[in-house]
Amino acid sequence: MHAAIGSPVANPGMPTLGGASAPALADGVVNVLVFYRPAQENSTAALRELGQCQAPFAGKPVRWAGVVSSAAPAAAAALARDSGFAGPVLVDEGDAFYGSLGLALHPVVVIVDRDHALAAFEPYRSVNFCAVVGAQLRHVLGEISDAELQAALEPPPPPERGNGAAARSQRSLAAALYDAGHYDKAAVYARKSVAADPRYADAQALLGEILRAQGNCAEALAAYDAALALDAANATAREGRARCKAP
Repeated sequence: MHAAIGSPVANPGMPTLGGASAPALADGVVNVLVFYRPAQENSTAALRELGQCQAPFAGKPVRWAGVVSSAAPAAAAALARDSGFAGPVLVDEGDAFYGSLGLALHPVVVIVDRDHALAAFEPYRSVNFCAVVGAQLRHVLGEISDAELQAALEPPPPPERGNGAAARSQRSLAAALYDAGHYDKAAVYARKSVAADPRYADAQALLGEILRAQGNCAEALAAYDAALALDAANATAREGRARCKAP
C-alpha cells in the first residue's frame, strides 16, 4: 500500500542521468513524478502518453520528472527523450525514494502538492491514462472541483462488445476447472477468454493464477501485469503477483 494521501513527502537531493544533481521536489510548484523502468513495455507506453499530456500544462506551476532505479541502464534517458517526455530523470539510489512512498508497481505517477504533501497516486492504465493524470493534476492546481475529478476518474463504462459474453463464459469454465485442480484444461479456457476479450482483466488475472499453480511464475507475472494494466485495483492479480515474487 502506498503512503497515505496528504502525508509529507521527503525531498532528498538526487543524481540525474545527465550527471548533475537535483532535488526530488521543486519548491512552490506541483510536482509530477513518473516512476518507470526503461525495459518495461508499460513504462514505454506511459512515457509516450505523458509526453503528449504535458503540453496543456506548459507555463503552469508544474514540474515533471522521471524517476528510475539506480540499477536501471542508461537506456532510461533514451526512452524519456524518444517518448517526448520533458523533464529531468532522477536516479533513485537503492530505490530509497520509491520505498519511502510505499510503492509496489511500475510505472506509476505520483503527484505532490506545493506543500510537498502526497496529493495523488496513479498506476499506469492502458485506457484514459493521460486523461486521468491530467484530471488529478488540474484538481491539485485548483482548476476542477471534486465532482469533476470524480467524473474523470469513473467515466461511464463502454458498451460491451459482442465477444464479451463469450469471454465471461470461457472464464467461468476456466475458474471451475481451476478450482477442481484441472490446471491444464483450465489454462486452455482461460486463454480462450483472454483471446475473446483481451481487455477482460479478470480473465488475465485468472490465467496468472493458473500459471502460478502450474509452477510457471514467469508467464504468470506477465498475465498479472496485463491484468493490472487494465485494472490497477485487481486484487487477484496484486496478491498473485506478490506470491510469485516472494522468495
